[in-house]
Amino acid sequence: MCSITHADSRSQLSRTTFETTLKNGLKVIIREDHRSPMVMTHIWYKVGSTDESGNLLGISHVLEHMMFKGTNKVPNDEFTRLSRLYGGSINAATFTNYTNYYQLYPKTYFPMALELEADRMSNLKLKQSDFEPEIKVVMEERRQRTDDNPRSWAFERFKWLAYPTSHYRQPVIGYMKNLQNIQLDDLKQWYKTWYAPNNAILVIVGDVNAEQALLQVQKYFGDIPAQKQPPRNDVLEFERPGYRHLELSNNVQIPNLYMAWNVHSLSSAKNPQDAYVLNIIRNLLDSGISSRLQERLIRDKKVLTTLSVSYDPYNRGDSLFSISAMPASGVSLENAQKAIQAEIDSLKNELIDATEMDRIRTKFIANMIYNQDDIVGQAKMIGNLEVNDLSFRLMDELPRYYENVSPQDVQKVANTYFVRDNLTTMYLTPEQPSK
Repeated sequence: MCSITHADSRSQLSRTTFETTLKNGLKVIIREDHRSPMVMTHIWYKVGSTDESGNLLGISHVLEHMMFKGTNKVPNDEFTRLSRLYGGSINAATFTNYTNYYQLYPKTYFPMALELEADRMSNLKLKQSDFEPEIKVVMEERRQRTDDNPRSWAFERFKWLAYPTSHYRQPVIGYMKNLQNIQLDDLKQWYKTWYAPNNAILVIVGDVNAEQALLQVQKYFGDIPAQKQPPRNDVLEFERPGYRHLELSNNVQIPNLYMAWNVHSLSSAKNPQDAYVLNIIRNLLDSGISSRLQERLIRDKKVLTTLSVSYDPYNRGDSLFSISAMPASGVSLENAQKAIQAEIDSLKNELIDATEMDRIRTKFIANMIYNQDDIVGQAKMIGNLEVNDLSFRLMDELPRYYENVSPQDVQKVANTYFVRDNLTTMYLTPEQPSK
């Protein structure tokens, strides 16, 4: 039996959060939160679309679907039926770096959630009779979300330019030709390779006693054998790969502009502070009606009608700082791009006013803390940090790191990353009627 290690930090989070690793390699993080009689059981496997190659793109997502198809102990759809019977909520998701599964139950049924999760970690029954209809479900999901969605279809192609060498360019759902190629034996091998305790993180948040919860974890997971893990695919990108541009036409009513700069994440940056600064810049540009791009380019100059800025600082590898936008009527994509670029350049050339900086930081930190208030948000943040090779203890330090971002930091980071050799752009325009 392993022992609990008390997290070493001053905050309330760490005073009630414990971590340990079982002998088979399963990492366990338990946080007590007694405000409601509920428990979130959330398991994260370190496998996602970036770990796929060749003709098997999309296999992690297909296996996610099949994980609900039963074992000898819990056959067919019994897993889902039990959740309805006992007032639970269950779901799963596949992303680039991981696949995760959660069960939210009243605390009385917490041991059952552990038993169910441990059972399907090693005893899943992958049957052809389940696979054939389920692969069709995934194909239909691909059709609806990507093939019949012009913006998703275009962004999928955009990522191949934006990530010229990194496996992040691969779509999580795979391509239709991949889904048509995947066989049941491929799924069995993928499951055997990646679904092992030493490739998983179990996060438990809610109305539990950590010592007693760990005994339950040991009971259900402790005898599952570890598996030798293959090396994971590379998720780093070339430094300054050069300017790239793509033009596509599809069934859209309004032209769409996509811009993305290759940037580092907290894991890949030589100076981790860069990731915090980039996240503050994202909020400076797009975090409500008072943010810069919203105020200046939509409401004031009326160059754009909609826009969205995204950046993931907690990625396992390098990341993108992306902007998507729709120009206002009569504004060309070229002029929309120039207007956005001018706002980016202003970050390089002009120091942000201290008042604006304080407002953005305060709002961002408040939202971050609020989003981690319930047990679902806490479990998600803990798991997301851990599965991307960061530590859950970082949660305690995040407000301090973001508070320390200065106007000078913003200017320096903007000049470092927002250069033409890191930029990819795409113009998506309406199809012209054939003559």
